[in-house]
Amino acid sequence: MRTTEEWSRLGGLVIAGLAVLGACALLVPRLLGFAAGPEVEVITALKQTESYGLSLSIPGVSVPLTAREHHFARITVAVEPGGKRAVAHSTLDFTGVLGATQVGTAGVERSPYVYQRGDWVPETTESPRLVAVVRALEARRRALESADAEALSRLVPPGNPGVAGPEWEELKMMRDRVYRAEAWYIRLEREEAQVTEHWRLQGSLPSRPVDTRGQRSLSLTLHGDEFLFSPGLM
Repeated sequence: MRTTEEWSRLGGLVIAGLAVLGACALLVPRLLGFAAGPEVEVITALKQTESYGLSLSIPGVSVPLTAREHHFARITVAVEPGGKRAVAHSTLDFTGVLGATQVGTAGVERSPYVYQRGDWVPETTESPRLVAVVRALEARRRALESADAEALSRLVPPGNPGVAGPEWEELKMMRDRVYRAEAWYIRLEREEAQVTEHWRLQGSLPSRPVDTRGQRSLSLTLHGDEFLFSPGLM
């Protein structure tokens, strides 16, 4: 039989072995990352979201844009001089929700990553183009619901006409307006986005109640880091 001293030594060896294994678990992935290069690390970080899930914060909106299913493909990575920032170009297929609004998209995405504390992390978000388009769409929805012409004017490029015409005049007359986007289907291109919106408008006019549904095509163009509506909002 083993003595108490022998058991103590054996226990010490087991503890030391576990410590070595723990250190390896932490260091080996990082060493492999150094060997593979930043391109592979950024691609891996982006693809891991397909397993872990993707929840995107939309500025000014209390609920996130949450993916039910998404897929990044055809990923290429350009590492900037200095090796601390990289941009992943990809295609993105996304199905998810923003509150009660169904959101689907297909097209191109551009995802900047930065190297911080030994890991590559999104500079802002994994899908900044999609976030920018959904932010503009939700801002438009809110402005239409409140009939806020000034807010709508900020969603078009300078010099473009704002909202006008019979549809806008009727919207302004409506009381207890509720403008709901039931779905946005987005096609993301390099410099623009094409959107099909399924909407529902409820309220009341002096002459009648209103509860209508419809479908509308919208075009947005990229201006800096934001998407603006062109040629019109309605």
